[in-house]
Amino acid sequence: MAEEGERPRSKLYALEPIVRKLPEVSVPKRHVSFKEKFVWIGIALVGFLVMCRVPLYGMTEEVTPWFGQLQFILASSVGTLMELGIGPIVTAGIIMQLLVGGKIIGLNMTKPEDRALFTGVQKFLAIIVCIFQASMLVLSGRYGVGGGRMAFLIIQLVIGGIIVIYLDEVVSKYGFGSGIGLFIVAGVASTVFWQAFNPFGTPMYGAIPNFIQTLMGGSGIYDSFFRAWPLPNMMGVIATILVFFIVAYVESVRIEIPLAYGRFGGIRGRYPIKFMYTSVIPVILAMVVFANIQILANFFTPISGIIPYIRAPNGPMAVANAPLQAVIYMVILIPLCMGFAWLWVNMTGMGPRDVAEQLDRGGMLIPGFRRDVRVMERVLSRYIMMATLLGGATVAVLSAGADFLGALGSGTGILLTVSIMYGLYEEIAKERIGEMFPAARRFFGE
Repeated sequence: MAEEGERPRSKLYALEPIVRKLPEVSVPKRHVSFKEKFVWIGIALVGFLVMCRVPLYGMTEEVTPWFGQLQFILASSVGTLMELGIGPIVTAGIIMQLLVGGKIIGLNMTKPEDRALFTGVQKFLAIIVCIFQASMLVLSGRYGVGGGRMAFLIIQLVIGGIIVIYLDEVVSKYGFGSGIGLFIVAGVASTVFWQAFNPFGTPMYGAIPNFIQTLMGGSGIYDSFFRAWPLPNMMGVIATILVFFIVAYVESVRIEIPLAYGRFGGIRGRYPIKFMYTSVIPVILAMVVFANIQILANFFTPISGIIPYIRAPNGPMAVANAPLQAVIYMVILIPLCMGFAWLWVNMTGMGPRDVAEQLDRGGMLIPGFRRDVRVMERVLSRYIMMATLLGGATVAVLSAGADFLGALGSGTGILLTVSIMYGLYEEIAKERIGEMFPAARRFFGE
């Protein structure tokens, strides 16, 4: 029985016995050194890349990319154990965040036991999503098999998906950043390198070797810039470089709120609010939603008509040939990313109220205002919500714009890679400082 004024216990605790039986990567009971973190990242990355090269046993047909350009965002490798990529993990995360935000499951994320249950149920749900997505892919006839072979393929896909779940957990607890980000970067980086420099094929597949070949031949230079997808071209190379610098700049833009310590003689400080406050999380969530719609469209034909409008035309020529598709894609993507940005902020302790309480506990106040959490919340809300919504819209525009320009590895993939690498660089720099000055780890909250 809950005490008066206290939120009743969540019904989700009925799943606690199941969650407790799930294998778990234990939290390190000591400080994991800088070098050791790199070792664990290397192990996880090698494991992921190996599975990207292990074909599904029992296929009778050569499969084509199911998700199109989305395969780069999902870290999916066609026809291998990594066909599902990070899709199940992110899908489960979206569902759980919506359930918490809608107060449907009654979890209080400020309580350690509720947070632990949330994490465990999300992992359990990710496994369920693995089974569902694997079944949808196989039962659609994608692999050209029937009967018992279908069950065998489903089992292989589920095993691959579960391994990714635990590799992500290893990176999150023993490495830098998250496994999701690491796998996206690995997949996109290898694709960009291959599309840019691959010297094989007739004509040469790689954009740069093909450009050099046309220069030496004295003809076909226009085609080297605008040849049709999926053959990479020099316009894609230029777009990739352009997006790289734009994203690196936007990631560095921030607003700094002046602060003062109530004690220690009012020592001044600043609280930075990044323009891309939620980074690239909104576009990852949006792309996973698009991927799940594509899976469901094979069984629910009424929704199959929207598939062209949730796929970005790749390259200037494709946009010129289908301008309405490009416009509708933008109209869908921008509000979706803004909505996910707002949702993410309010469900992960990044909202104005949460930040105000955190600063107040640290004895900080905003100069010129009395020390009151409600006052600080109102001031922070002006900047945080603006950065949340504008950042969500910006990341959507950058993602779609890069696709429209034909960036290598997909425009969204380049956007995610640059942003994830920037965040990883900041985390590594912070960890390096903590390694050199152990007392600084307390300042970073470790």
